[in-house]
Amino acid sequence: MDKTEVLPRTGKDLSPAEDLRIAIGDFVAEFKTFSTGVHATLQKQEDRMNKLDRKSMMAQRPALAMAAAEDAPHQKAFAAYLRSGDDDGLRGLTLEGKGMSTAVAADGGYLVDPQTADTIRSTLSATASIRAIANIVNVDATSFDVLIDHTEMGAGWATESDPTTETDAPQIDRITIPLHELSALPKASQRLLDDSAFDIEGWLAQRIADKFARS
Repeated sequence: MDKTEVLPRTGKDLSPAEDLRIAIGDFVAEFKTFSTGVHATLQKQEDRMNKLDRKSMMAQRPALAMAAAEDAPHQKAFAAYLRSGDDDGLRGLTLEGKGMSTAVAADGGYLVDPQTADTIRSTLSATASIRAIANIVNVDATSFDVLIDHTEMGAGWATESDPTTETDAPQIDRITIPLHELSALPKASQRLLDDSAFDIEGWLAQRIADKFARS
């Protein structure tokens, strides 16, 4: 750091006013040097922050051309059927069928798309209190068999030297629960179908799940 010094002339005593003037000059020179150094440091930091901002903006900038997210084929077909009644898209779908299913015809059938099914299941779990503690199973038959243990197993106290005797064995019974289908075929108005800003699929799934939960 450069320092400007004002030396008194040899052989002469300086007055108090002259000493004050010299001290003020030294202070001003040092302050200017300090101010210049601080300004240079701040300028470097500002340049560094500007570079970081430009890099962040470039990283967050979207691409000039992006492929639009395409809906699944079953969603397009389902929306077309709801809006205009056109079922050609549904008929042309290749759906995965279950080998043990008896409800699907020989020429195939229409399955509820996964998104709608998940919405219905979520609403049922949140609405129906019994569903939260029930044991939910997937079956492909007209009935469901449950094994019930009606009796207790025999047991008794004995000593080490007593002979062991046979005790009663538990009895298992089978209960057959007939299964029935719960279905819904809601209708919507033409104005609702023509409203592209309305989520018809989500609305129908919500209403169906609410009805199923109260049935």
